Amino acid sequence: MAFGQMGDMIKQAREMQSRLKKIKEELKQSRYEDERGGVKVIVDGEMEIKELIIAPTVAPNQISKLVKDVTNGALKKSKNDAAGKLKQAAGGMNIPGLT
Repeated sequence: MAFGQMGDMIKQAREMQSRLKKIKEELKQSRYEDERGGVKVIVDGEMEIKELIIAPTVAPNQISKLVKDVTNGALKKSKNDAAGKLKQAAGGMNIPGLT
């Protein structure tokens, strides 16, 4: 490998690192929600629950199932968005562990 090619690779790696850092900040600020049957959950791009709302009309025997379902729905949206952004940052390359 020529020295110039190595320099280009290092430059590309730094650019990718910069893009990944920017994406991480964007994801931290992003919000994803799901709502069903009077239960709503909002998560961020780091897959942390930011808000959970349960309407007083939700039957007690349905709360557990609904919370699980809406949480999984919101987390799936977050995960899919993160995977798409990371894939785009990697120039369409499929990098194990990132996408």
